[in-house]
This record gives sequence, structure tokens and C-alpha cells, in this order.
Amino acid sequence: MRQDRGQRGLRRRGEEGLTTLSWMLITAAVAGLAALAVVLVYQFVGETGERFAAPNPRKTTAELQAANVVDRAKEATADDFATWDEWEHHFSTKCRLIEVTIADERITVAASEFNGPTAGGTRFTIAPARAAHNAAPTASMAQANCMVQ
Repeated sequence: MRQDRGQRGLRRRGEEGLTTLSWMLITAAVAGLAALAVVLVYQFVGETGERFAAPNPRKTTAELQAANVVDRAKEATADDFATWDEWEHHFSTKCRLIEVTIADERITVAASEFNGPTAGGTRFTIAPARAAHNAAPTASMAQANCMVQ
């Protein structure tokens, strides 16, 4: 055993090496945890970005179905419906059923409004149906509005 000058007490040979090794192991463990944290954060951010960048195929399908309901409402004929009430009920129901057929709690029907024109009586006529739009009905235009969100 030797005694180092300027240091208290006796020291054994190789003790400096063990201290250095223990600090190296602690540093390596901290570096490993930091690397793991970086990888986990990178994966989380990547998955979040993909979720927002990739369209939801069920929502796209629901939007197409809603557009199809509106198109069919505009193409209806007097052979299909005798009254505006029948037309309104039929297409409102078709629109609301989109939520059921899609079966995704994130997709809801935002609008299901089908109303005959404000003038002309209760008998279904083709011209107001063909001119239908998504705003409130007028004397010469029906309302056909089916939207999902």
C-alpha cells in the first residue's frame, strides 16, 4: 500500500479505476434512457402526423353516401313520390341512416334537411326537386341537404 501526498488516509491500488467505471456506467445508463425517450417521442409524433395526414376512409365513404342521397333526391320523379311529405321522409331517413351504416362514433350526420318548396301545394313535382339546393326551400326550389362531419 502506498500513501498519496495531499490526500487523507490510505488508498488502495485501482480504486480510481473502479470509481471511473461506476461513473461511466451511470453516464451510459442516463444516455440510454435519453435515447429511448427520443425514439418514443419520435414515434408518437410520427403516428400523430400520419393520423392527421391520412384521410379517414369511413368519413370519405360517408361523404360520398351523403352526396348520393342528395343526387337521388334531385333525380326523383312523380312516379317515385306522390307528395312532398313522402319525398322528405324518404330522403331524410336515407341521410340519417348513414351513421348506422358507417358505424363510426367519430362520424355524425350534421344536416338531414329535405323540404319541399314553399309554394305549389303538397303534390310532388319534378322541377323544384331538380332545382333543390342546401339552403332553406323557396317557392320554386326544394331543399336537399345531407352532410356528415
